[in-house]
Amino acid sequence: MAFPFHGCSSLLLFSSDAASGPGANFLYNAGADVDSSVLLWTKSSKTLLTPKMNERQARALFKGRVVPIGPGQLAPTIKRLAPRGKIGLDFESLTASRHLTLAKLLGGQKRFVDVSEKLESMRSVKKKEEISRICKAVSISKNILSSLHLSSSMTELDVVRQLAGECLKRDVSFAYPPIVAAGAASAQPHHTPAARRLGRGVVLIDFGVKYKNYCADLSRCYFLGPAKEERARYEEAKKVFHSIVDSMPSCRTAGELVRMGDKEMKKAGWPQLIHAPGHGIGLEVHEDPHLYSKSNERLRPGMVMALEPAFYCPGFGVRYENEVVWGKKKAKVL
Repeated sequence: MAFPFHGCSSLLLFSSDAASGPGANFLYNAGADVDSSVLLWTKSSKTLLTPKMNERQARALFKGRVVPIGPGQLAPTIKRLAPRGKIGLDFESLTASRHLTLAKLLGGQKRFVDVSEKLESMRSVKKKEEISRICKAVSISKNILSSLHLSSSMTELDVVRQLAGECLKRDVSFAYPPIVAAGAASAQPHHTPAARRLGRGVVLIDFGVKYKNYCADLSRCYFLGPAKEERARYEEAKKVFHSIVDSMPSCRTAGELVRMGDKEMKKAGWPQLIHAPGHGIGLEVHEDPHLYSKSNERLRPGMVMALEPAFYCPGFGVRYENEVVWGKKKAKVL
């Protein structure tokens, strides 16, 4: 890929520590998960600056020049290798302390350009391999959700532990902390699971795994006891979801998609949705395209979104969420 940051002579991206994993923009552009490393991207090349202890790993994973550095050598090495001119930084992920340190060592604040929006936009259209990885994450997540065994005597935290155990069996991790919400708690979109019994009624589970760094995000409802109204609303949610998917090719912007989804939910007699109807997904659970009614962002083939029509009332909530790939002629549910 040609250097895409106009007005900059180079780009610096920092990986995070090994415990939390690399930032999405670092991972996407470096193509390698090497902790405590820095990607220096210029108009002519990509170079990975990495601690000497990670040199062997870096040479095995990174397709480019690797420069091992010792303590205190980062700034001098960047000064030596980076061409004169503006340096692009990912302000969205950069800590304030690192930002200030870089300004002190590399020539002041005026030398930096925030390219975070450009970096996220570059990831919005997925390549075939990326879609394949999301598909695999979705498949594993669906398999785990279908394997659950719930009972009214279980607690929400019991379900979280069951999900964690199923992930361990499959050698995958949570893409995000799962939501398990029983009864009235299901009306809270971001409910935190607690040591409360599932009881009788609806149990809403929002869950997804990460496969080769790519995320899935699914919402499913389970029912203990008759729960007639809850079941009926959940069936409506499925119908609304598929109506939105069928109409997606008529939408040209993210805003048009949101407004169309609002109309479909209104047809079902639902109240106004209290959160976005969906979001882009990939290396991060929430990424570009961002879905809000006034967005003029153009939808492009290969964009992957998690769509999540939902119904909430004081006594309960239901949500049906799946990943969808947008295409010019057809939207595909993964």
